[in-house]
Amino acid sequence: MTIDNPADLIPIIGIITALLAGIGWIVKSQLAMQRAFQPNGGTSVKDQLNRIEADVREVRTKVDDHITWHLSD
Repeated sequence: MTIDNPADLIPIIGIITALLAGIGWIVKSQLAMQRAFQPNGGTSVKDQLNRIEADVREVRTKVDDHITWHLSD
């Protein structure tokens, strides 16, 4: 492929621009996802999972205590 005039560069520049925009979008999305999994005081996925885990532990303890209470009778 030879470039005889500057107008021949337009499709190549368009393709390069589209590729760079796509890469930029991917990087931006990855950074947003990474922030969602870091604790931030309450609203991140990590914080929500920690609360769920604590609740499950509490429920498990209560169920175990209840079963023990029934078995001791």
